[in-house]
Amino acid sequence: MNQKNNDFTHLVGHACSALPLSHLAVKEKYNNYPVCLIRYMEKGNLLDYVEVSFDKENASLTFIMDKEDKCYSASIHFYEPKDETLFIIFLRQFSKYYSYRKKCWILKDSIYCKIEENEGTHFYFYKMPTP
Repeated sequence: MNQKNNDFTHLVGHACSALPLSHLAVKEKYNNYPVCLIRYMEKGNLLDYVEVSFDKENASLTFIMDKEDKCYSASIHFYEPKDETLFIIFLRQFSKYYSYRKKCWILKDSIYCKIEENEGTHFYFYKMPTP
């Protein structure tokens, strides 16, 4: 469990550190990892994704870019369902608190982590805009 916690801290660090980066900066940061570049278009809306595989951690991170080509969300997808459960336990200990109103964990620096379950479980990290 302790080793897993270190791996999770590592993954959360990657997810949070990429939030302000550009598409190019994310690609350059992870050039030593297996990377998949995705361009998705639906109803005239274009989205760019950078998916990075972290084989040692049995997970991948997907960085989603906004219209200004900046990463506005990062998601972690675990390959094994048991790791999802362990990650939720980790989040309970790692986060400041859980917001029931927003249905997400609040991390440091106003970063939120929300779970979405559609075609697998994804943990989305995003930063709340300052008013």
